[in-house]
Amino acid sequence: MNNLGMDTFLALVRTQNVSRAAEQLNVMQSTVSKRLKLLEEEIGTVLFERVKGNKTFRLTPAGEALVEVAERWLSVWHELQSLQSVSPKLSLSIGALDSLNYAFFPTLYQALSRHRPKINLKVVTSHSPELYNLIERREVDIAFTLLRREHPNILVEECFTEPMVGLRMKASKDSEPEPIHPRDLGPDDELFLYGGPNYQMWHDQWWDPFSPDRIRLDTSQLIFSFFFNTRQWAILPFSVARKAQKTGNYSIFRFSEPPPDRICYQIKHRYPRASTAASIKVLDHYLISLLREVDPDPACG
Repeated sequence: MNNLGMDTFLALVRTQNVSRAAEQLNVMQSTVSKRLKLLEEEIGTVLFERVKGNKTFRLTPAGEALVEVAERWLSVWHELQSLQSVSPKLSLSIGALDSLNYAFFPTLYQALSRHRPKINLKVVTSHSPELYNLIERREVDIAFTLLRREHPNILVEECFTEPMVGLRMKASKDSEPEPIHPRDLGPDDELFLYGGPNYQMWHDQWWDPFSPDRIRLDTSQLIFSFFFNTRQWAILPFSVARKAQKTGNYSIFRFSEPPPDRICYQIKHRYPRASTAASIKVLDHYLISLLREVDPDPACG
């Protein structure tokens, strides 16, 4: 029994399809089939059965029992690999949303990059659903997402909340604006950025979610390429809006019927590599300090 067999088994569990598993592992389909056959021969039982009428697989009872064992097996294997490394440096890979990397976490990353002993740091920007996949595949050690999902191999913990506020280009006679009712904003002038499931429900109460005229963007930094006049508006996390406000070109406004706060979740693998445990403790230390320093008041205009 070896790590390649276990890795292939878990890829099939995730994809339930030989071709997709092969693509994920970057090997031939025949290699996936051969590894699975060898694993089943070693264990002495069938792990998957075909679903009639399509090309997918489903786990047998023996296969279901093997999933947790395989996760632990690979966790131990990764730890053994780390023992062979001659480098004494700490390492940590972080996955996060574009908006967090742009406006919320720069101070955190600066602290981590100055830490001694030095941390071999990797930062990956991705969307909330994919961050779960990155954690499951152990491509990142810790991630920050807007989605809370139940997953057998992933620990989910609420990390912090952040207000969602309005932003628009600053007019020459701007003073601190009064709270605005959502219905007073023209939907055709919105620059839309997804803010999480709770935010989406609130947003759909006031504006047509299927409006063809709304500009939809998938990164916070892209918003500023589409601001052309003072009629346009966007709803953004407070950290992003505050960073824009500091340029002197934008003003923040509040809502009389405010959107729910954005909730950020921290996610980690249930069976983390021992080699990253010390690095995660360092990150937690700096993150606690960062959250204590964050200005919670979004009322500045």
